[in-house]
Amino acid sequence: MIPLVIGVTTLTFALIHLIPGDAVEMISGETRQLTVEEKERIREKYGLNDPLPVQYVRYMVNLAKGDMGISIGTRSPVKFEISQRLPDTIILTITSILLVLVISLPIGIISALKRGTVIDTGAMTFALIGISMPAFWFGIMLMLVFGLYLDWLPTVGQGKTPLEFAKSLILPSVTLSLILVGFVTRIVRSSMLEVLSLDYVRTARAKGLSTRIVNARHALPNALIPVITVISGQFASLLGGAVVIEQVFGWPGLGRLTVNSIFRRDYMVVTGCVLVFAFMVILVNLVTDIMYTFIDPRIRYQ
Repeated sequence: MIPLVIGVTTLTFALIHLIPGDAVEMISGETRQLTVEEKERIREKYGLNDPLPVQYVRYMVNLAKGDMGISIGTRSPVKFEISQRLPDTIILTITSILLVLVISLPIGIISALKRGTVIDTGAMTFALIGISMPAFWFGIMLMLVFGLYLDWLPTVGQGKTPLEFAKSLILPSVTLSLILVGFVTRIVRSSMLEVLSLDYVRTARAKGLSTRIVNARHALPNALIPVITVISGQFASLLGGAVVIEQVFGWPGLGRLTVNSIFRRDYMVVTGCVLVFAFMVILVNLVTDIMYTFIDPRIRYQ
């Protein structure tokens, strides 16, 4: 974990500084036009005049102490900026994953049990559409239908009351879940078909167990292992999709903060956001490894 986090931090720090533009020039004029002396004072204050290797070493030393730096744009600590936005991104991501499971698992299982039927064909057509359809386009269509024409759901921003918050979460979470729904549905189907053809499943049926018990207790748990692997492996793609979806729906999450900070060349905020994203992906992979031992008793880590 430590080498991976260091590598991600180093690469992000280098890339954001290679983007043309000056952070001080970007923030100049947002409230008022800064003078040349004020710009130089800001650069000196944040160490922007130092060579890039010196800035990198200083950042890594401060990061080791738990200090992620100060935002050039807002003058507030980066940890505070991230802590304000991170919960909204976590809520959006978790809601989307739950939607993926609620939609993909039943459709994939039924498709496998009804292999070769009209139901199977319909399910795979649904999965193909989900894989092929761009998520941002799907989100815009949802905004037009449910926000503009029907006026049922808010299209931009986040509600203040619990009911308004829940309603404003529907469209972005449904759009974000599209990134994985079709893919996971196909994985569930193929995994379930593979397990149903194994010897121990045929043996369970030969013992006289009902089809329902065989499918639920013997086939499904083992079929879920590849599904969990796929979802954890695609978690990074889901976070990447959250960056786009948050921009489309104006969701005040970490992805939107990252994009806005890139435009403003707010180096510290961008590096901090990417670092948090990387840590979340690493943490999900760790949780996945732990979940394997509960789903499949044969798996043990020494």
